[in-house]
Amino acid sequence: NKKRNLISIIVICVIIISCNLPSGVQAPPAEIAPTTMPNTEAALQYSTVPTDTPTATETTTPSPTDTPTPTATTCEPNVIAPTPVNVRSGPGTVYEIIGALVAGGSAKIAGKNSEGTWWYIEFPGGHGWVGGTVVTASCVPATLAIIAAPPTPVPPSGTCKGDYVYRSIRASDKICISPASKAQADADNAAATSRTIVGNYGASACTQGFVWREAYVGDVVCVTVATRSQAQADNAAAPTRVDPLGPYGPNSCIAGFVWREAIPSDVVCVTAAVRSQTAADNAAAASRIASADECVSGYVWRQAFPGDRVCVTPAIKGQVAADNADAPNHTW
Repeated sequence: NKKRNLISIIVICVIIISCNLPSGVQAPPAEIAPTTMPNTEAALQYSTVPTDTPTATETTTPSPTDTPTPTATTCEPNVIAPTPVNVRSGPGTVYEIIGALVAGGSAKIAGKNSEGTWWYIEFPGGHGWVGGTVVTASCVPATLAIIAAPPTPVPPSGTCKGDYVYRSIRASDKICISPASKAQADADNAAATSRTIVGNYGASACTQGFVWREAYVGDVVCVTVATRSQAQADNAAAPTRVDPLGPYGPNSCIAGFVWREAIPSDVVCVTAAVRSQTAADNAAAASRIASADECVSGYVWRQAFPGDRVCVTPAIKGQVAADNADAPNHTW
């Protein structure tokens, strides 16, 4: 009986287990069922239903398109000429002019002089120099090539040394003087007419030491100052020297006086000595007329060269003489 009961229990357990199996899976035959619970690996072999696992789709990420990097604009050192500028063979005005930059023209800078006052440039004629004060420079690097200046050219013979300039009172006047002396010469030339006697008193002006007599209106005979004063005194005393009943009518002179006769109508009564002086002054009148370039009082002819009749002060005349003497030291 015990054996029969044990077999019944086993059969019932097998039936219960079979009820719990997944659908579609056939239970193993009862006669070969194990007497113990199957191990995990065996259980998984019968209970797991294979399921197709979808294969992951491989996604290709597109590579980003390359963006071109902008190229930086290169700033080259250059100069611009605001006005026409000379290009010279060296860094200085003593060098020859070999070209020019027009107003608004530009040129590449290739270097500079050691003082940094002149630029060495490339221009259509080749290489040359322009003054730093007459152009506008830009994009100049801190380290710019220093270009050695070519040998200083020998100035032409007869030109002025250093800061000296030609006096140029006339075209042939090549005396080299200081700019101050040049300015003084120009001022004296401009004032020349106002410093001549004729310039002040007209064509009938008297030479130095003489004045117009003015014995009558329009009397421009040149006499000494003393003679002029005598004429004025005689004119003032004339009414007291007339004898209305005299032999020569109402203009007759009293005893001791005679007509002056500076001109035929001059019947002012004067002494005989004054009458003789008047005649002598009339005869010498032409010789006492000032020349067109005669200087007024206080001025003398400059005489920078033979025939220089510009009127200057005595001090300026001395300076001009010194400039003439020193001219060879100021001239190449």
